[in-house]
Amino acid sequence: MRAWPIPVVVAVTAGLVGPRLVAAPSRPSSEPFAYVPPDGFVERAATSSKVDATGAKAWEPGPAIAGEDAKTRPVVVVHHSKVAMQVDEPSLGKMVAEMPQAFDDCTWVHRRHETRVRADGARVGLIEGDCEREVDLGAVGMPSAKAKVRKLQLVFPENEGTAIATISYPVDQAPRWEPLFEATIDRSKGVATRVPPPPSWQHVAWGLGGLVLGGLAAALVRKKDRDET
Repeated sequence: MRAWPIPVVVAVTAGLVGPRLVAAPSRPSSEPFAYVPPDGFVERAATSSKVDATGAKAWEPGPAIAGEDAKTRPVVVVHHSKVAMQVDEPSLGKMVAEMPQAFDDCTWVHRRHETRVRADGARVGLIEGDCEREVDLGAVGMPSAKAKVRKLQLVFPENEGTAIATISYPVDQAPRWEPLFEATIDRSKGVATRVPPPPSWQHVAWGLGGLVLGGLAAALVRKKDRDET
């Protein structure tokens, strides 16, 4: 009779502990987070921008990048949140669902979202969409038109929370700017490694493996009991 709990105990223990034993550990960064924009971008003074006073920073093309119209030049704004967000499919999916409310001054059209893994193992989230807005051209005798702006959000885990870089640029300039801004995922410094919890299927797989091992152990105990009897 003493053998019957063994498979259950081993299966439950393996299912709870096993996935965490083999998962890469979370670890803080050795330095504060610092977003590194593409070459040629300069930090924009908060007094001359729409950046709020919560520690956010903004960048725009500097004099080294010529030919940029003030109305169409890309802009980067980095906000910081004290919430330690996970960078995984459920968390990014939740952010995607909140995009229409976050950009309520336009119509949000989702394009893609994914997780990028840096060379140091840190996970960074990426959300991309188009922000469509009606532009009234009646003053110049033309019908209304739709203006599209590409929005790229990068979600960086940091030691004290999460940094979110929101990047805006004209849709027709996406082939030029998109690869440069995506490269900042690896250029930026102070990104913490925050590993999401193991998926449910891993717990189930480890539990089934533990059940098999526990069954073998229980069979050995029952055999020993019979031999002793």
